[in-house]
Amino acid sequence: MVRYRIAYIAFCIENSARGKTFRHSLSQVPAVAPGYVQFGSADWFWKSQVNSYALQVMPDAHQCKDETILDTSEALKTKESRGLFFREMRTLLASELNQYAGC
Repeated sequence: MVRYRIAYIAFCIENSARGKTFRHSLSQVPAVAPGYVQFGSADWFWKSQVNSYALQVMPDAHQCKDETILDTSEALKTKESRGLFFREMRTLLASELNQYAGC
């Protein structure tokens, strides 16, 4: 058994055309690891930071927890999903920075 702590990244997104485009791009990230990557905004987070969204890596069955205990096979799949998630985020953010460099 393995104790797994959630991996996540949060953004406060400007309510503009550019922000909406970025939000849409972020909403597509869960496709890299369905069942393991979620996109949205927790109610408690939204209350303190309007227009804030998070992407997290946690098996769907435990998506509302900060940590959980996983068996070894599920932990390995979660680790793989986390790697895919962060690789996708690096690609997305590099593209975002390049697109808006000099703005």
